[in-house]
Amino acid sequence: MPHVIGQTGLLAAAFRHIRLFGLTLWIVTFALPIAAWAQTGTQTAAPAEVQAADPLRLTVSTDRASLAGHFARLIDREHALGFGDVLKADAEGRFEPQTIFRGAGQTPDIHWYRFDLLREPGAPADWIIELGEAYIDHLDLYVPDRTMAGDAAGYSIIRMGDFVPFSQRPMKTRLHTTRLTLPEGKPVSLYLRVESVSSITMRAAVYAVPAYAGFQVTNLLFLGLFFGVLAILIMGYVSLGLLLRDGALLAFTGYAGSVFVFYLFSGGVASILLPDMPGWLQNLVVGSSAFLGVAASAWMWDRILDLRVRHPRLHWFYVGIRWMALLSLPSAVSWTYSITNPIVLLFATVGTLVGAVLSIVQAVRNPADTSARYYAASGLIAITGNTLTQFTVRGTLPVDLLFADPYQIAVLGTMLCLGSGLALRIRDLQRERVRAQEESAFATKRAEEQRTFVAMLSHEFRTPLAAIQGAAQMIELSGEVRAPSMQSRVRRIIETTRRMSDLVELFLSADALDQGALALKPEVVPLDLLMDEALDGLAGAENETRLSVTVEPTDRMLRVDLSFLGVAVANLVRNALRYSPPHTVVRVTAHLAGQDLVIRVADQGHGMSPEEVERIGSIYFRASSSRGTKGSGLGLYMTQRIAAAHGGALTVDSTLGVGSVFTIRLPAVGEPESDDAAVPAGADPLPVQ
Repeated sequence: MPHVIGQTGLLAAAFRHIRLFGLTLWIVTFALPIAAWAQTGTQTAAPAEVQAADPLRLTVSTDRASLAGHFARLIDREHALGFGDVLKADAEGRFEPQTIFRGAGQTPDIHWYRFDLLREPGAPADWIIELGEAYIDHLDLYVPDRTMAGDAAGYSIIRMGDFVPFSQRPMKTRLHTTRLTLPEGKPVSLYLRVESVSSITMRAAVYAVPAYAGFQVTNLLFLGLFFGVLAILIMGYVSLGLLLRDGALLAFTGYAGSVFVFYLFSGGVASILLPDMPGWLQNLVVGSSAFLGVAASAWMWDRILDLRVRHPRLHWFYVGIRWMALLSLPSAVSWTYSITNPIVLLFATVGTLVGAVLSIVQAVRNPADTSARYYAASGLIAITGNTLTQFTVRGTLPVDLLFADPYQIAVLGTMLCLGSGLALRIRDLQRERVRAQEESAFATKRAEEQRTFVAMLSHEFRTPLAAIQGAAQMIELSGEVRAPSMQSRVRRIIETTRRMSDLVELFLSADALDQGALALKPEVVPLDLLMDEALDGLAGAENETRLSVTVEPTDRMLRVDLSFLGVAVANLVRNALRYSPPHTVVRVTAHLAGQDLVIRVADQGHGMSPEEVERIGSIYFRASSSRGTKGSGLGLYMTQRIAAAHGGALTVDSTLGVGSVFTIRLPAVGEPESDDAAVPAGADPLPVQ
């Protein structure tokens, strides 16, 4: 009892933490972003009397400087502002200074940014400005054109964004970069127009030209580690999934593959590999891989937690998430993506949270299940990374807080935890396989010992049974016993020993059939001879009026094992006589339907329920109507195996209170009517089916 109480306490504690975590997740994922959005809207509508942002001062010692705190923003919700309107709005003070870069989420609005730069005396004239993220559709940078005369210099446009093919970009880099030539000692304002179907998560930095390459090393090393880990996991687990035919492993590789493709394209790496790729194709791949990742994740949680068996309702919940994600694929290249993506993401987050909760509960209930701990850790890491990403995308956290997307960083931990959990799953599968092999070997050895014992026992039984039966027959033939009562006892001895001998033979034959060791020896015999062999000894005086036998055509030739098929038919007829009332008729019919032999035995007994009919042919099974009647439960089992050995089947139609009809159907055992097609006796044995 103390152990049970301890488990209950742990479970309650786990649920308390889960509820707290879920509430926190809801607040930071939805409540805070909504508040931030409302605050952003309020700030946008603020009065025009605002101070201009201080320019970013570039000195001779500057290698890299973020433009955070040195820019202002204007949101064009109506898509009505041209560049001249933007300059006029700036002159009117409608640009709002910003201190940090904040995400705007998926929005149809156009965002205008003004960057203020000042090159100090002695600083180099040439600089590189880097804009991101890589997946933003349109980045149009308006740069002062000093080739135009006068103080009112014009502006030239540098077009960037993933809708500009990589081969046509001003600089061939993963993110969107261009060179700037700045005047000495004079402030310069750059204007950037941003429009994208994807989330607008802008960041900007200025680099000294000689130092730019060095600052890319960190990102390149992280990307190499990121894609390398994913590639190794994908190649390893897809092979194991196909080898073991395990759906959880294949779902994991699908999830890892979709994440690989998503960041390959959204991170700008695919643009380098495919320099002429159109922007719509990039959006299609990014959106589709995100939806496919959700579908694969839902499938993975469904399989690793075995929800179909343990939680059928949750199984259908994950099936719904999977289909929702797949049906949302076409929206990846349309404006509806801004609607479908948050909805699918919400359900994906809930699915991951539920998977983590179930993993925690499973780990608490079964401390020995180490894999559940890894699943729980992977789910919590994924939710944490996704939550931080939502903070960033929706403006709650600064965009440039980390050097990469928080979820991209969390993916590495998620994948490693999932990979470790699935590795333990593979280990458990291998242990189960070894255990099953050991149990199978033990069962085989035990069955062999039992067969040896039965063979020895049958050998020991045969000799005394034959002696008893022979002695009883000699007494009967001698004529010494004349009293009817004594003659009846002698006949009983003979019949009893015969039945015991038949029982021994039945055990041996059933064992041989079960092991596939019986090779039937077919011979060509007429149908009436088969039925005579089967019914010999059954149509005695007491049964003569009860048996109704119909054989058509009597002279049609069959190719069967006469002895064993006779035993099979005799078993059916004997059961029908035994388990039906003494005054009822048992009908036996045998005919050929084309080349197929059909033998039916119909009684008017008690019948059987559908559940009992399904178990007919199981070894040692006896129906409830057989209670109080002697029997071993082997007769129908042997009949079924003999029919199967001939390539046929035994079927049963039974109705409670009406009776049963047993049918043996053997396909293609009838010989053609022409004499040339007859096969002589002693032909090769039929293979055991």
